[in-house]
Amino acid sequence: MRLWPALLCCLLLGMPVLAAEGTPTPVPLESAVRARLAREPRDTSKALFLFYETRGFQPAWFSYDGAVRPQAGEYLAALCEAETEGLWPERYRRAELEAALHRLTLDGEPGEAWVEVELGLTSSFLSYASHLLSGQVSSRGPGWSTKPPGAVVLAAVLEGALASGDLAVTLRGLSPSHEGFVRLREALARYRAIAAAGGWPLVPEGKPLERGMREPRVAVLRERLRSTGDLPPAAEERLLYPGAPGVGVAVLVGELVRAAMEEPAPESPKKPVPEDLYDAELEEGVKAFQRRHGLAADGKVGRETLKALRVPVEERIAQLLVNLERWRWAPRELGTRHVLVNLPAFELEAVEQGQPVLRMPVIIGQQEWSTPVLQDEVEYLVLHPTWYVPSKITAEEVLPKLREDPGAAARMGLTTYDRATGQPVDPGTVDWSGVAAESLPYRFAQDPGADNPLGRVKFMFPNRFSIYLHDTPNPKLFTEAQRAFSHGCIRVSEPAKLADFLLRGHEGWTEESLAAAMQETGGKQRRVELPAPVPVYLLYWTSFVGADGRVQFRPDVYRQDAAVRRALAVKPVPAAGESPAACGGARG
Repeated sequence: MRLWPALLCCLLLGMPVLAAEGTPTPVPLESAVRARLAREPRDTSKALFLFYETRGFQPAWFSYDGAVRPQAGEYLAALCEAETEGLWPERYRRAELEAALHRLTLDGEPGEAWVEVELGLTSSFLSYASHLLSGQVSSRGPGWSTKPPGAVVLAAVLEGALASGDLAVTLRGLSPSHEGFVRLREALARYRAIAAAGGWPLVPEGKPLERGMREPRVAVLRERLRSTGDLPPAAEERLLYPGAPGVGVAVLVGELVRAAMEEPAPESPKKPVPEDLYDAELEEGVKAFQRRHGLAADGKVGRETLKALRVPVEERIAQLLVNLERWRWAPRELGTRHVLVNLPAFELEAVEQGQPVLRMPVIIGQQEWSTPVLQDEVEYLVLHPTWYVPSKITAEEVLPKLREDPGAAARMGLTTYDRATGQPVDPGTVDWSGVAAESLPYRFAQDPGADNPLGRVKFMFPNRFSIYLHDTPNPKLFTEAQRAFSHGCIRVSEPAKLADFLLRGHEGWTEESLAAAMQETGGKQRRVELPAPVPVYLLYWTSFVGADGRVQFRPDVYRQDAAVRRALAVKPVPAAGESPAACGGARG
C-alpha cells in the first residue's frame, strides 16, 4: 500500500513501471488492449488502458514467449478470499481463468493465446479491486447521499500489488477497516457455517407460544434458538461438543481434576427440563432473540416473533451480504469524533476516539416520509427553536384543514405569516379554497414552547433535505420497538446528553446547564455555535453486530434491501460443487 504514491506519480508522468526485461513494445498486445476496451465496464476500461499504457503495453502476467509468471497463480489463489468478503469468485471469472492457464500449460507452445488470458487476469483484478474498494453497486441508485471512499487509481493498485510480492495482502487492504465491517464479515462466516451444517429449523406456524405451555412446537423453538446461541446447548450437546456456545471449558476441566483427585462430585444437576416445555430459561432465550431482531422483548412468540423465527438462514446470509455492500459505500474515515444514526435500528451513537461514548434511541421518518441516508456536519444547535412548517407538510396536512376551517391554524398552534412582508395574517381573512400549495403566499410557524414539535433544542447540519436532529414533546414514543413516526427529521431521546457531547464544555456549557436552559419557561430562541463541526452520518444497516458481539437484524423499514440484493445478483449460498476445488470446495 505504501507504493501507491510513488506508483501514482509514475502513472501520471507516463513513466513505464516494472518493464518486462526491456522487451520492445509489441503491436499485438497494444492492439488487443484497445480491442478489449469495448468489452469492459467504463471504469475498468479506463484503468485497463492506463495500466498497459503506463507499462509501454508490456505484459504483467506472462512473458512474451507465453510463459506464465508466478503472480498469475498467486492472484487466483487470492481471489478465493472473495467469499470471505461477501463477494463471489466466479463474478471475476476465477474458474474460467484457471482453466485457461491450465490449457496454456498443456499446449506447450501457446502462440498468442496467452494475450487473451493476460487481459482477462488484468480485467478480473481491476474489477475485484474496485468492488472491494467501493462496492459492486453504485450507491447512487439506492439513494445514499454519502461521499464514497476517496478515488484510487486502480492501475496503480495493480502495479503496486505486482511489485509488492504479495497480491493477497494488497487486496485485503482494499476492504473497509471499520470494526463494524470486520465484525459483520465474521458474522457472515458463522452464518455460512450454520447453512453448511443444514441450517436451522423453522418453527411451525400456529397459535402464540408463551411460558408454561407444553407442545411439540416448543421443542423446535429450542433447537432454533440454540443454533444462534440465543439459548445454551442441551446437556448432551455440552458433553459431545465442549466448544459449543455456552459450554464452559473450566467446568469440564474441573470435572477431570476432581476425578483424578477422587474428590466427591458436586450435587447432581436437576432433572433436565422437557424439550417441549416453555420454561423460564426458554423465555429468556426468546427475549434475547427478540432484542437481536429489534422486536418488543416480551418473551412470547407472537406474530412478529414467529415471522422472524421462520426466516431461513439463507435469507439472513443475503441480508448480511447486502449490508457488507453498504459498508463499502461509507467513507473510509468517519472522524475521531462523530455522530452516527442507524435508521433501521432507531439508534444514535456518539463516538469519541473510535469508541462509543453515548447511545440512545431515536425516532425516524415514516415510510412515506423516509429519512434520507446522508452525511454532513453538525455546525450549531438552537435552544427553544421556532418550528417553520415545511412546504410538504403545509401542502398535505395544514392546507386541507384550513380549507375546512380557518380556525384550525390556531388549534395547531400555528401563526400564519405573509411570505412577502413577514407580517402575521389572520387566517380567517383568507379564502383558502382559492390558494394553491404550489404558489402559496403564506408560511406557517409555531413559536417555542412545551408543545413545539421540535421540543427544546434542534441540532443543525444544513442539507438539501432540510433534515436535522431535535428534541420532542412526546417522549412516550421512545418505548416503542419500531419507531418510524416522524416527518423525516430525527427525534433524539436524550438531547441534553447529545448537546453536551457536541459542545464539549464550550462557553462553559455542561449537561446540567444545557438541561436547565432547555427547561426555561418562556425561553427565547438562541443559537449556540459548536467549537468545531462534528461529522454526522445517517446510515441504513438492517444487519450489524451489536456492542455485545451478537449479530443483529432489523426490519427493512424503508424496503431498501430487495433493490440492493437484486443489483448484487449474487447467490447467498451457491449450490454444492460451484466453488472451485482450488478454493477448498466446502464453504465455511
